[in-house]
Amino acid sequence: MAPDGGTPATISTERLILRPLTADDDGAVLRFRGNPDAVRYLSHEALSADANSARSRKVLAAAAASTAEWFNFGWAIQLRASGDVIGDGRTWNSEDPPVPGRIPAHAANLGYILHPDHHGLGLGREAAGALAEWLFTARGSRTVFAGVYEPNLPSRRLLESLGFRPDRYFTAAEDTAGKKLPSWRYRLDRPD
Repeated sequence: MAPDGGTPATISTERLILRPLTADDDGAVLRFRGNPDAVRYLSHEALSADANSARSRKVLAAAAASTAEWFNFGWAIQLRASGDVIGDGRTWNSEDPPVPGRIPAHAANLGYILHPDHHGLGLGREAAGALAEWLFTARGSRTVFAGVYEPNLPSRRLLESLGFRPDRYFTAAEDTAGKKLPSWRYRLDRPD
């Protein structure tokens, strides 16, 4: 990682490649961000092609504006065997996080989505675990936070299997994304 925040290096795991998102990923990302089943527990509804492209531009602009202290990166989650992009991740510690409360520079946030065809195979755990490790090692984060809607039991189990623990509960009335669902903020502290 460049000291100015620069582009993160690619991460390889047993079955995945996690690399910075590019504008060329729009079509692949639309396959899951435009899928109602995939976004059921995300902060947005299924995206149209235009909305997905606008979101992509915003993600790329946030990455380009990242600094050594404040960062916001989108990641393509790609199968090593085929090269197919099956999901995306996001790592950030921006001054304006999407949940109530400021997150200090030494802490970070993690988000992820996979196409439903790839659920239940341990790929989400592999990707989320690699991104959390990257936040600890490459960014020096002391704590990683992840938000999850309460009814999303598979994602809650995934986080718990990685050692994340519930940190704060948000009622449905506190939901700022319009889903009107209660949620949990989970936390994982860097192992010493």
